[in-house]
Amino acid sequence: MYVLTCLTSIPLCSGEVLERVDAPIQEEKSPINKLHILYLLQSREWHKSIDLYREYQAQLGRHDFEVLQEMALIILEQGAKSRDPEEQLTSIFGSKIAGINASIDVLESAVMSSHPQTQLAAIQLLGSLQDDRCEELLTKAMSSDYFYTRMDAAYQLAMRKSRVAVGQIESLMYRVPPYMRFFFPQFFALIGTTDAMSLLRMLMDDNHHATRIESILSAARFGRDDLLPLIRRRASHLNIAEQEACATAFGLLKDSKAIPQLQKLSHSPSDNVKLAALRSLHLLGNQQAKKEIASLAEKENLFAISALGDIPGSEGTLFPLISHENRQVRFNAVVALLKRRDPRVTRSLKEFLVRDSRDLGYQPQFSVGNSLMAWKVIPSALQHHNREEGSDLITLTVHVKEFLLKECLELPQHNFLEIASYLFETRQNDLVPTLISLIENLNTPEAIRFLELKAQSAGAPLVRLYCNLGLLRMNPGSEQEKVVLDWISAKQQTEMIRFRQLLPRAARLQEMGTTYELTPEEHSRLLIECYQTLALKHDQTSINILLEGLQNGHPKNRPVLAGLLIQAIQ
Repeated sequence: MYVLTCLTSIPLCSGEVLERVDAPIQEEKSPINKLHILYLLQSREWHKSIDLYREYQAQLGRHDFEVLQEMALIILEQGAKSRDPEEQLTSIFGSKIAGINASIDVLESAVMSSHPQTQLAAIQLLGSLQDDRCEELLTKAMSSDYFYTRMDAAYQLAMRKSRVAVGQIESLMYRVPPYMRFFFPQFFALIGTTDAMSLLRMLMDDNHHATRIESILSAARFGRDDLLPLIRRRASHLNIAEQEACATAFGLLKDSKAIPQLQKLSHSPSDNVKLAALRSLHLLGNQQAKKEIASLAEKENLFAISALGDIPGSEGTLFPLISHENRQVRFNAVVALLKRRDPRVTRSLKEFLVRDSRDLGYQPQFSVGNSLMAWKVIPSALQHHNREEGSDLITLTVHVKEFLLKECLELPQHNFLEIASYLFETRQNDLVPTLISLIENLNTPEAIRFLELKAQSAGAPLVRLYCNLGLLRMNPGSEQEKVVLDWISAKQQTEMIRFRQLLPRAARLQEMGTTYELTPEEHSRLLIECYQTLALKHDQTSINILLEGLQNGHPKNRPVLAGLLIQAIQ
């Protein structure tokens, strides 16, 4: 019985063996070498490289973040080494988005570029990184052929209080004509070391009054009260500009010993000296000075009107001036009253935020002592923008308007939303990105309802999409995400990355917090923010969308998408 059972089982086993022999042999694919993906990318075989990565991802069953980061860095480095200045700037912006110290290699290529804008943008980004190599690159930038590049590098070295900063800046100072040394006191005051302060004292005795004035003001702005004895002696000089600077310095340094000098200067025949002394007396606790400043403002002194913006209780003087027939008086009063957070400014402010047939531009004007500032309103700004001496007026005007909008956020919410609604209705597209960002900061039920309403605006595609993007960031929903994804899909073949003209150091204002940084135009900013919103989700879908953009989008958009890819995988 046992033998029979064994014999009957043999054919079954043989059949199984035969079936396995006759079946076709399945050849397994060899694993993909990830180095080959990077090699293809280095060879600028974009499509092949990303296709091969997708195969590699399928084999691996997940994304390889290390490979993705290497791919993104290769794209950024290629852009920085390009001969196209626009592509260089885009790579620097992509590096800024990536926010990693590995971008130092990209910035090294940018610092050595032959284009001054690329150099300046790289230096600005170097200032925000904490890496031992940054100081070395900033020192290299001090050898640039362009003066403004050297000045920005000097500022960054001074900010870092680098051990080489004093020597490098002093060397540069002696290479420029003597009348241009007024650029340098701020650096030495910022550094504050013994060597730096010795040079600042020397500049206070410079032959050119502009350098002396800047030395006094720099010492005051950076709190160098050990130089007060020198400043007190300067206050007795006959030069009106120096008297004004000294009067301002006494207030900034809270020098109570200088009160007798300030009282004397407050009776000066020069309105600028008088105002500077009155402002310092008010800072030192003299309430009578406030009344005298208000009296100067009522006489249409623009510097006095501007000064009232920093003085509590000045609203009663400023409010009548926002309806003044003189446009210069009106605008300065509006800015000052906005600083006081007075909601009565809402109606008058609208006039100066819109760009209409008057094409108003705004730029600062300074007193002879460089310590008082007021605003100058310039009609037909585009015509002035085309002139060589006013080439940054349009960019500066946009910065001023954005600054005013940020101040509006301190008004009651319904006043701010009234201004925002007016700007949307009048199609002020250059202000839409800032408006949406500010409304997101509110993040209240009223702000959400406002965006939902404006997201249905007819004939305003930019406004609609920005509102949907704001809603997606505030309260993620599938409807808004679909709108954003559809727009990205429609625009990925378009070269969208465009930057505003950069402000030189002379046009930057401490009061506004302006810096020399790359700022995309409104359409470019929209594309970047759409991608960035998805990248910040840090999920598989957002990574796939960015890879799709890198593969099939416009080539000049790749560096920014590479930076966003690094952001998505962090």
